[in-house]
Amino acid sequence: MTKVDLTPAFLIHRRAFKDSSLLLDFFTQEHGKIRLVGRGLRKSKTPIQVFQQLKISYSGRGELKGLNNWEVSDTPRHLKGECLILGMYVNELISRLLQEQDSHPELFEIYKTFVGQISLIDAKFHHWLLRLFENNLLQELGYGIDFSCDINGEEIQENSVYEYQHQGGFAASVTGKISGKLIRQLLADDFHNMPDMQQLRACRDLNRLRLKPLLGDKPLQSRSLFFSK
Repeated sequence: MTKVDLTPAFLIHRRAFKDSSLLLDFFTQEHGKIRLVGRGLRKSKTPIQVFQQLKISYSGRGELKGLNNWEVSDTPRHLKGECLILGMYVNELISRLLQEQDSHPELFEIYKTFVGQISLIDAKFHHWLLRLFENNLLQELGYGIDFSCDINGEEIQENSVYEYQHQGGFAASVTGKISGKLIRQLLADDFHNMPDMQQLRACRDLNRLRLKPLLGDKPLQSRSLFFSK
C-alpha cells in the first residue's frame, strides 16, 4: 500500500468521476504527474483551486489512488483573462508531455515561478514568459538544443540569422528567420530581456516546431482559446 503525506503539488486538471467524485491530475514536486480520485469532491463547498500550491496526502493500492486531504501552502491566486488562458495552456502541456510518476523537481520549480509571475508582470511580457517556459520544459524533458553554438560548433552571432534544423540545432542561413539575438535571449532565460514582436513570433514558431513531434496530431484544446502573438 502506498501512503504519501503532505507532498507539494499543483492541480493541473480535473473532471467528473462517478456520482460525486473527481479525477484529479496533480503535478507534484516529488512524484511528478499523478492521478488521484477525490471522493465526494464534486459537492465540496471548498473546491481545490488550480494555479495554487498545495500539500496533498494520498494513499491506496494499484494505479488509481485516493486523495485523503489537502491544504493550501500558497498565497491566493485567481488567474483571469489572458493569464488564465496561458496558464491552462501550460497545464495542458504538462498533462500531455509528462509521464506518470516521472519526477521533475526542477520543472516543478519552473512551473511554480511561472504561475507566480504571470499575473504580476506587465501584460507585454506574457507571451515571452510563456516562450521561456516552453523552452525550459523541452530542456527538462531531454529535448534541449544548443543556444550557444550552431550545428557546426561556431558561436552564435547576434547580428546573424539562422534556421532551425530538427533535432540538430541552428544553422546560419541568409533566408533564416531566427536572429542570433533571439537565440542569445533564449539562452539568457530572462523575461525582462524580451525580443521585438517579429522575433517573438519567430520564437513561437520555433517552439511549435519543437513541440509538434511530442504532441502528435491531437490539437491542444487551450491553444484555440487565444489569438497567437
